[in-house]
Amino acid sequence: MRKRAKKYLISYYHSISFKLFLLSLMLVLVLFGLYSTIYSTKQKRIYEDLIGLSAYRVSDIIKKSLYRYMLTNERDELYRAIVVMGAEPGMELIRIYNKKGEIKFSTKESETGQIVDMKAEACYACHAANQPIQSLPTKKKTRIYQSPDGRRIMGLINPIKNAPECSNQVCHAHQPDQTILGVLDVQMTLGELDLAEVKTRWAVLTVSIILVVLAAFLFGGIVYLLIYRPIHTLQTGTIRLATGDLDYRITLERRDELGMLARSFNNMAENLKKAYTELKDWSTKLEKRVEEKTEELEQMHHNMLQVEKMASLGKMAATVAHELNNPLAGIVTYAKLLQKRVSKSLQFDGNKDKMIKDLDLIQSESMRCGNIVRNLLAFARGTSTHFQPCNLHGIVERAMGIVKHHMELANVEASSHVEIEPANIICDSDQLLQALVALIVNAVEAMPGGGQLEIAARNVYGELNHILISVKDTGVGISEEVRGKIFEPFVTTKKDKKGVGLGLAVVYGIVQRHKGRIWVESKEGEGTTFFIELPMEQNGENNNDSGKIES
Repeated sequence: MRKRAKKYLISYYHSISFKLFLLSLMLVLVLFGLYSTIYSTKQKRIYEDLIGLSAYRVSDIIKKSLYRYMLTNERDELYRAIVVMGAEPGMELIRIYNKKGEIKFSTKESETGQIVDMKAEACYACHAANQPIQSLPTKKKTRIYQSPDGRRIMGLINPIKNAPECSNQVCHAHQPDQTILGVLDVQMTLGELDLAEVKTRWAVLTVSIILVVLAAFLFGGIVYLLIYRPIHTLQTGTIRLATGDLDYRITLERRDELGMLARSFNNMAENLKKAYTELKDWSTKLEKRVEEKTEELEQMHHNMLQVEKMASLGKMAATVAHELNNPLAGIVTYAKLLQKRVSKSLQFDGNKDKMIKDLDLIQSESMRCGNIVRNLLAFARGTSTHFQPCNLHGIVERAMGIVKHHMELANVEASSHVEIEPANIICDSDQLLQALVALIVNAVEAMPGGGQLEIAARNVYGELNHILISVKDTGVGISEEVRGKIFEPFVTTKKDKKGVGLGLAVVYGIVQRHKGRIWVESKEGEGTTFFIELPMEQNGENNNDSGKIES
């Protein structure tokens, strides 16, 4: 769980949503910081202006309160009044200067009689010019400085003007052209203002922090809902699509750019799925075609090997048959002559009878060898083919009629089903009849205890102008070892070894000359089926092979 949470946090940390949130938060912090600074500075100035205005009013009140004492020149009362006023809370110092800068009265008694510097900050505004400025704005009459103990002090100078009632008095008459008689300097502490400013600053900072936190949560939620989740959904979709899940779709019902991107993603996924399905179908078809072509090539290779083998065996058989034919003919002839001589010259006894039987055996076995030689010659040389339109149903019925007596003796029930369109095919009827008779004989001999024989013919589905002939029996079947070389010469399945093994080789040659193909399906103990696929038309009507086997 911790690893998953850590992975999620790392993923969120590197996301664009987090960067946008962080940038926005920094912007909010900067804006709130600027606002707090500007607000505090502005508020401080407003407070200082208000304090300055209040100080000026207090100074004016003090000046008016001391006016009677100054007019009557009651110095002791004036001093006591200044001391009493200077003892008020927030009042730091009250001083009265004369025109020359001499401190005439002060709440700090040690300062009385001292001369202030006319170039000081408090005096410079009025005495910067050759002639003192008679009227200054309130802001320029105030000054703020720091006391030795670190407290901030605001001082305000209030000029004491030469009023007519003051210049007309006999006690201390002043010339009427003298405008300023002195200055009332009132100094007030700003401790309460500073305390209020600190409280206000902390209050503003606290409110700003709360607002920033609320803004961060609010903006974070907005970024998460409006940006991070849709982008994460799109990212999940791209990952699922990249891993092969082409059925994954993004459900994002929005009309903005992200919604348009989600719809584009779904369209892309749909197109990819269609393209992948088409490619998969093409791949399957291509794979199937490759398998079919591979099987065809293997079959062609097998046929070529079979043809080459048959051709080699045919040449060898022709040579052997030619070499054996004359000696066998001589043996048969001399066996007949000896049999006649023995019958005429020798008296009838046991030896004569035995000799005649031996000569009969020599003659029959030699003739049997002659038959084998003739079969070899027939296999090697082949026969000329004469293609013409023939009725396949008639050929099948003739073949079954030839072997009918043999089937009855073997207790085999035969049936035929010939359903082709059209009914006639181009073939050599004699050779095709020979092939069917050989297959039927083999089927009957494979069912010594009786069985079922079925001959069928039909049009081949998907192949133009081709028919398929099948000869099916319920006999003993053919072993897998023999099945692979069943069409080779001298290969026989007969247990009594009476067969030469040339019948199926001859059938194979006939099928090859008809530009067809033959194969067998069999299972031991369940029966055998031979299939012959032939074209219904031939390129040439007559074909003299001169003993060659065509592929």
